[in-house]
Amino acid sequence: MHAWHPGMSRDARDAREAWISGGRGRSGLRIVIVTENFLPKVDGVTRTLARLLEHLEREGHQCMLLGPGTGMSHYASHPLVGTAGVPLVVYPGLKLNFLRPKFLRVIQDFEPDVVHFVDPIWLGAQTLVALELGWAGQDWVGDGGPAIGTGISGAVVASYHTNLATYATLFGLSWLEPVMWRLQQWLYSKTKLTLCPSPSTRDMLESQSFANVRLWPRGVDLSHFSRAHRCPKMRASWGVGDAPDGRAISGLNMPLTPPASPTVSAAGAGDLPSRNVLLYVGRVSWEKNLVLLLRAYGRLRRTLPPAAVPKLVFVGDGPARPELESICAAQDLDATFMGHRSGAELAQCYASADVFAFPSFTETFGQVVLEALASGLPVVGLDAEGTRDLVAHRHTGLLLPLPPQGAAAPRQGDTSAPPSRAWPAICRDTATPLFDTCVEGYAALLAEACTLHTQREAMAHRACTQGIVGYTWWDAMERCVDGYREAMRMARANRHVSIVSAPSAPAALDPAVPVPAPTATPRISRVNRALSRRLAHRQFREAQMRYRTRAKSEAELAHFKTLAKALLVALAFWWIWTRHLASNGRVVSWDELFTPA
Repeated sequence: MHAWHPGMSRDARDAREAWISGGRGRSGLRIVIVTENFLPKVDGVTRTLARLLEHLEREGHQCMLLGPGTGMSHYASHPLVGTAGVPLVVYPGLKLNFLRPKFLRVIQDFEPDVVHFVDPIWLGAQTLVALELGWAGQDWVGDGGPAIGTGISGAVVASYHTNLATYATLFGLSWLEPVMWRLQQWLYSKTKLTLCPSPSTRDMLESQSFANVRLWPRGVDLSHFSRAHRCPKMRASWGVGDAPDGRAISGLNMPLTPPASPTVSAAGAGDLPSRNVLLYVGRVSWEKNLVLLLRAYGRLRRTLPPAAVPKLVFVGDGPARPELESICAAQDLDATFMGHRSGAELAQCYASADVFAFPSFTETFGQVVLEALASGLPVVGLDAEGTRDLVAHRHTGLLLPLPPQGAAAPRQGDTSAPPSRAWPAICRDTATPLFDTCVEGYAALLAEACTLHTQREAMAHRACTQGIVGYTWWDAMERCVDGYREAMRMARANRHVSIVSAPSAPAALDPAVPVPAPTATPRISRVNRALSRRLAHRQFREAQMRYRTRAKSEAELAHFKTLAKALLVALAFWWIWTRHLASNGRVVSWDELFTPA
């Protein structure tokens, strides 16, 4: 009855929207997702998006994904439409993707109930403006007509995944951070709702004047990540035996996990040193604050007995991996780089470690933190957005607070600022005494987690039990779908959709009251009637021509302004990129830029 079909009347579409947005569990939503990035690039955003597409398929919803070219035509039965982009040399693996006319035709022909923008900043910004201008159909044009700034009338949702403004400070462009915040606030204001993954991120967005922010948390697959996957062969490949506490590798007494695995004895474990394993999982790039981890680990080597120094293992890939491997080799750090791992291998890496080190402060949620907790690892991180929402200090892990107020602040930072601004300012300049203070504090927490075995085991037990309560993937993805339905209700309310009842029958006339006779209409000659009709028709045509001419001029002016703004943004990105390369002693010529590799 409420299924979508081509050529639906406006009344039928309205009845369908009212039904499908009215309650959870009603299938049949039609969604277009516009994303800046997707598989095969693997990070928290693409993994979450893949989970969402799989959930939408299972729940009977239809989706179209518009984003960068991936070489795939479908994912989880949903069609993918790709576009070309310019590689972002400053950040390998990312592209500045451009809006193509096919995207707008897809939105117009698919007739989605909701358009979902994932981290809109470049491709998303272009598509949002195109919806405002009516390039994807008049159904998305706001009440003020097709013009930039008049708003979008349909159900449009944005999800916030990446602290892009923070990255400006990390790249030495702190002056760009407020500009990025204003740009993002302007883009997200065009949507009905903003979905974010954690309460601390919501507080940060609301402090930047983001409106209608809703939580879209993440989940963890408890059948996949658990302590039951601890693997002695994996530890042997790292050159370590059992942990110093002598914990048996067993699946017993592990709630919230699959049925217990039989006890596994580590063959040859006695030939390997008994050491803890310090694990990092994530993108291997400097904005993850890996300098802090390396320096803190180096301090452990100088302060702990040799037998107590943990093994350092990196799982993941990224642009900083070659340089990081060179630094570890030059400083003789006992580090192993596993590269990208997924599936059962990734689960074994988590479960076979003893402590999870995660010094990043740019997270909006921290999916790897949740996976580590489910695998029974206490987390040693920073008291920053994303991490603090998942880790309870001295309960499921250890969190490094911001340095004391009296410490010398770096030039671009102030410890009195909110954590979202203070951490980037502190950690960007690694030559300051304040950063050394952070290194000492973080090293102390790592040493505590690695040497106090009873406390570590207690935190590990609470991590895989209490630390993951309420984080299932079905509930997490359905919270996003709930956001779709709420956006549809908000769009309907803005359109003032209402059902007008038929007029009631007139009251019976009182026969005692005389009814006046109708007055006679004066006669109009046929010539006068013909002249009046021709004159009215001519005036209507002239008014229509004036309206069309004015509308065409306004549209052309709006298009020119849009192109001019796009050109200015492109020039700004070009200037930032060349300035970054110049600071590293590299100058890119036009021949190098346009000559194919």
